[in-house]
Amino acid sequence: MAARLRGGMILRNATILAGLVALSISVSAQAAPDPAKRGASVVTNHEAWNLYEKYLNAWNTTSIEQRFKIAEKVLSDNIEYLTVRHDLSTGRSLVIEDMATFHEKFPGGHFEIGDVSSHHNVALLTWVIIQADGTEFARGHDQLTVDRDGKISKIITFGPSAKDPN
Repeated sequence: MAARLRGGMILRNATILAGLVALSISVSAQAAPDPAKRGASVVTNHEAWNLYEKYLNAWNTTSIEQRFKIAEKVLSDNIEYLTVRHDLSTGRSLVIEDMATFHEKFPGGHFEIGDVSSHHNVALLTWVIIQADGTEFARGHDQLTVDRDGKISKIITFGPSAKDPN
């Protein structure tokens, strides 16, 4: 009788557990709707890399005209821009000013892409500053949000990474 009672409890517990797992899966599916159904863009690692590469071309050129042309193609009109040095701003002007400041501080320097990770319409990319002599100066990160038109609508820049925060 005790064995039958234990067997019944195990079966009942397994049934409850299966129900909870099914409920969890159902709730997860409801909590994460398909971005395409919401009208949001979805960006792959490859697409994020290509977009960021174009964006860095604006940083890497010394031509002001080229910066403006590239910025118009890859940055939304009302881009939100947040860096360690700047509070949140809207519009391309501060981004373009920062590009000029970079060339003043690092004449002959340029940016390269370290890596990329994306999901939904957000991408995290590592930037690498290469000095004029070819040596690496620093690495940091940009978090990009991409709008439905495939342009960058928000950039949050993180300064150089620390391997040990102490």
